[in-house]
Amino acid sequence: MRRARSTAVLAVTMAAALAGFRASGADTGGVSTVIHHVSSVSRLPGYAPLVDPESTSVVIGRRLNAPVVDRPFHGGARSLDDLGRAICRALHHGDRDSLLALCITDDEFRDILWREFPQSRPATGLQWDDAWKILYARLHAGCSHARRDLGGHYYEFLRFDESPPTRYKNFALHQHLVLVVKDDQGRVQQWTWLRAVAERKGRFKIYSTED
Repeated sequence: MRRARSTAVLAVTMAAALAGFRASGADTGGVSTVIHHVSSVSRLPGYAPLVDPESTSVVIGRRLNAPVVDRPFHGGARSLDDLGRAICRALHHGDRDSLLALCITDDEFRDILWREFPQSRPATGLQWDDAWKILYARLHAGCSHARRDLGGHYYEFLRFDESPPTRYKNFALHQHLVLVVKDDQGRVQQWTWLRAVAERKGRFKIYSTED
């Protein structure tokens, strides 16, 4: 797999170099130089096609052969509404750590969620920690910005507006969320900074935020 990726990268680099040489109008001392255009990297010597037996997982949005996992989520809330109320409390106290405690952890992402996402199939060459670095940064930024922009006020949780959740073998994702609250001035606010919530065996945790 890595050899195939390296071959493809090398092929693209070579094609780009040849194209740059031709466009530069380099001086050949009057000698006619013929450069053959390569229409596809698959025609270059040494190219090996990428084997991706799970390519259809991209279309259906999940890996069907992901194993069943026994471990539960730790912490979080017992319902989506309870999670909304916990978020309101944390923001009222301006407590970023309490918000982060409601988020999924690295081992929960690795052992429960990651293996069902199409990006985890071997053909991509990605590891769980490649994705976790991005998700971790987004969660920390989202919780920090929410505390900065919304912290210190009392909020009454009203409801979550959401699309139907996406069901996986080991969990469900509640996405396209709008957290509707009433602030201490009696104004109704609609928050979209909380992008997704993961549900697992009756526990709900923040999965993704705006950064």
